[in-house]
Amino acid sequence: MYFDLIFMLMIINADASKTGVAQETLQNAVRRGSKAMTKQEARQILDVTEQSSWEEIAKKYDNMFERKTNGSFYLPSKVHRAKECLESVYQKNQPGDPSV
Repeated sequence: MYFDLIFMLMIINADASKTGVAQETLQNAVRRGSKAMTKQEARQILDVTEQSSWEEIAKKYDNMFERKTNGSFYLPSKVHRAKECLESVYQKNQPGDPSV
């Protein structure tokens, strides 16, 4: 898969001009390849806003993570990754423990 991504990026760079659309396509391909969750996606999953406090995020996480998922690991995984993504944002903005 990694080589497929590199090949696709090489084709995009060779064929596309350096317009905004080409750069956006390239960035989206890289993001999909790395499977990194964006802050916006994490906030949508946890149903919080940019103004939400860390306590509110932690409460939403706890409520969502405790729900029964009928044996599915996909949903708890997405919820956990969303919390991790936002945790890194809050750690950068507030030095110290994000759980404070």
